Amino acid sequence: MLTAYAISATGLAPIAIDAPAAGTSAAWLDLFAPTAEEEHAAEAFLGALVPTREETQEIEFSSRFYVENGVVFMTASVLAGLDAGHPVLTPFTFGVGKTKIVTLRYEDMKAFRQFLAIAPKPDSGCGTPAGIFNGLLEAFIARTADVLEHIAQAVDRINSEIFTRKASERIRSKRLSILIGAIGMQGDLASKARESLSSLERLAQYAAAMLPDLKNGNNARLKLALRDVRSLEDHVNFVLNKITFLLDATLGLVANQQNQVVSVLTVASTILMPPTLIGTIYGMNFKDMPELGWGFGYPLALVIMVVSALVPFLYFKRRGWL
Repeated sequence: MLTAYAISATGLAPIAIDAPAAGTSAAWLDLFAPTAEEEHAAEAFLGALVPTREETQEIEFSSRFYVENGVVFMTASVLAGLDAGHPVLTPFTFGVGKTKIVTLRYEDMKAFRQFLAIAPKPDSGCGTPAGIFNGLLEAFIARTADVLEHIAQAVDRINSEIFTRKASERIRSKRLSILIGAIGMQGDLASKARESLSSLERLAQYAAAMLPDLKNGNNARLKLALRDVRSLEDHVNFVLNKITFLLDATLGLVANQQNQVVSVLTVASTILMPPTLIGTIYGMNFKDMPELGWGFGYPLALVIMVVSALVPFLYFKRRGWL
């Protein structure tokens, strides 16, 4: 899908899709999972080749950041799919020229929608391609900050679940398994956030050195965005350290519960060992055994066997060991 925007006195405004071909009023083209025809139209509008999806996914610096025909191309890995419950890192590419800008994306992003809600306002600062770039970068940083706040809150809830429960409330092994899964999910999301922030930091550093127009406060905005990224990187590292601590603590609790179960079974086996030994030696070596003449002795023995197996099972089940 191709969407064109023009810069007006009130801010950004969408225009007809065929306007970019004329090259008169469009200042920004947004490509969302574009077709080959839409890519060609964007290339004619920008005057440079738009990178393919495979090129945007490369990890080499030269494939993500370069200049072609006066157009600065920059690709960052941005978080997407959080609302759907399937967070992924997806490439987002900027192609910034002196008077034009093209963006290329393959996933719907909440940060992008939030930017579009602000961009039409007169004080949005989106009066130039550099201003549009800064606005999008700030939206991605703000969205990542929101994600980190959500992770921190989830980690605090897990911490409370593990360490601040009442003494009368036992944490079952199954509950600990659920907590381990929750810790793993938050750790994976925090790792993705850190990778995204690292990518945004490299993009901001490259933009500060290469963008052709950083006047009218755009240079100061870019420096502020870079400081925000670095502060968020420090915060996500702290969150990841806390997640690692909680994971170690939870695994320690699981091991402690398993040790308690083994201790109980060891004590029970030790208590029953002498009676078992005596019964094994003398159980069948007495002349007078009245049970040998019982007509119901055999079925009674079977019932006792079943009960002796069922009682420990129910006890272990009640204790949460099974």
